[in-house]
Amino acid sequence: MPDDEGVGPDRELGAREGAAGPGPGPDPGPGPGPGRRRRARRGEGERLREEIVTAASRMLAETGEVGELSLRSVAREVGVATTSIYLHFPSLDELVLAVKTRYFDEFGEALAAAAGQAGDAPLARVRASAHRYVRYGLENRGRYLTMFASESLPPHLLPAVGFVGRDQFEAVRDEVAALTGPEQDADMLAIHLWTALHGIVTLRAMRPAFPWPDLDRQIDSLIDRLLPAG
Repeated sequence: MPDDEGVGPDRELGAREGAAGPGPGPDPGPGPGPGRRRRARRGEGERLREEIVTAASRMLAETGEVGELSLRSVAREVGVATTSIYLHFPSLDELVLAVKTRYFDEFGEALAAAAGQAGDAPLARVRASAHRYVRYGLENRGRYLTMFASESLPPHLLPAVGFVGRDQFEAVRDEVAALTGPEQDADMLAIHLWTALHGIVTLRAMRPAFPWPDLDRQIDSLIDRLLPAG
C-alpha cells in the first residue's frame, strides 16, 4: 500500500534528527541510573535490534507522530547510547521503515484472522476483512497514522521494498479476485475498496462531529455497492 499524506503530518523524514549523515554526532549516552544497560555480549546484537524496534513501535503507537521521533529518544527509551542505535539503523528512515513493516504485518494478520473466521464464502471473507480494517484503524490510531505517514526511503532499499504494505494489499486483492470474473479488474476493485476503507477511517477520525451513519451499516453499504454478490 502506498503511503497517504492526508492521514499524518507531511514531513520529510530525512530532515529530522538522525535521518541523514554518515553517523551520529556527540552523544552523552543514556546517563547514569537504573536505565543504563550493560555492554552487549557477543551474539546479542539481534536482540538489541529487536528491542530498538519494539521501543520505537511502542512510542509511535502512543502518538502516531513520526515527525517527533528521533534516534536519540529511542536510545533513551531502550537505555543505550545513540551510537548503539546507529549500528543497527544508520538513519531514522530505516528504523521507521522497520516499525511500519511490523505494523503492516500485524495488520495483515488481523485481516487474515477476520477473513478466516468468516468461512469460505468469498463475499463474507471480504466483508469481514473490511470491517476489521476500519475497526483496526479507528482503535489503533497511532499505529495507523504511522503506517501511512510520509516516508523517504534510502535509495538502496527502494528496489526491495517497493511500497510498504504490498503483501497486505495483494491479500485483499486475492480475496476480491475470488468474487470477480475474468471480465472484471480485480486490481481496480481492490484499489477502490482500499481507498474507500481508508477514507472511512481517516474522515471519521478527523471529523468526529460529522453526522456519520452507523459504522457497520456504512461498511456493509460500501461492500454491497462496490462488489458483486458472488
